[in-house]
Amino acid sequence: MDGRIQHKKELIDRSLKIIRENLPGSLEKFLQMGLEKDGIYKQLEFAIQNVLDICNEINFSLELGIVVGYDDIVGNLHKAKIIDDSLKEKLKFLIQLREVLIYNYDLIQDEIAFKNMPEYLAIIEDFLAFIQRFLEGQK
Repeated sequence: MDGRIQHKKELIDRSLKIIRENLPGSLEKFLQMGLEKDGIYKQLEFAIQNVLDICNEINFSLELGIVVGYDDIVGNLHKAKIIDDSLKEKLKFLIQLREVLIYNYDLIQDEIAFKNMPEYLAIIEDFLAFIQRFLEGQK
């Protein structure tokens, strides 16, 4: 489990770095980015997918239960007291954000996404900090 999770963590770190390095300092510049802006959204989606893949890996490895979707995975982790209420809510938000990024891309409002991007990245970083503590506790 550790090797697969570590690889996913590295992918998340890489995506966050790409987003930070390419996110402009102003909304005006963000709105003018074109395909680069789409790339930022794609990296965010990829980071979220890897977060959810890590959750699935933990659920599967610890045999927490059968799942139909990501909500079930998060629910199982919460029920097993692996994640707390706060992280559960953050993960549920990331699930919804991922759905928008994949299936309802046309609904994204760039102004809101730009304003909230630091919060999105902070949620993912909170998860990375949790996963580090979790892995250390498993050794």
